Amino acid sequence: MSEYTLSLKRVMLLQKTLEDGGTTTCPLRRPETTMDAEIEVENDSQPHRLSVRFGPLTSSITLKRGDSAKYMALRDFLQDVANGRTESGQLSQEDIDLREALDSVNTVIRADQIAYITATTNPELPVGAVVTNDLGEICAAATGTCKEHLAQVIRTQLRPAQEGLGERA
Repeated sequence: MSEYTLSLKRVMLLQKTLEDGGTTTCPLRRPETTMDAEIEVENDSQPHRLSVRFGPLTSSITLKRGDSAKYMALRDFLQDVANGRTESGQLSQEDIDLREALDSVNTVIRADQIAYITATTNPELPVGAVVTNDLGEICAAATGTCKEHLAQVIRTQLRPAQEGLGERA
């Protein structure tokens, strides 16, 4: 039996609810079924307080507003609750690798940009990223062989083209 997962696209869609507060329903999928998470977000000056309900099961989490990894933490939390791992407190090696990749990509983006990191199904390029601006527009998207390679590819995509390269005045 495979585990419930939350796609990167869904995490990006949850961004507005997380920032503005309110309620939403978010499907988590596995090949044989889908389960809806009912999410309620309450915002204070600093934290986001979320309560999540999967049928009769409820759980909650508090996330810091300024934390660049809060979207990954939300994804991990939702997947853990859906898959019955709410008490484990243990990060898998993949989770650790993805958080390290997020940290690497965050070093090459601007403060008004948000990076979303995901594992891919390609063993040669196992990690991917999408960078959006504060309007939700995609600024860069790439896959990489490791966290350093991914950050380098994203940096290259975000760097403005140099005009007049090779020309002399």
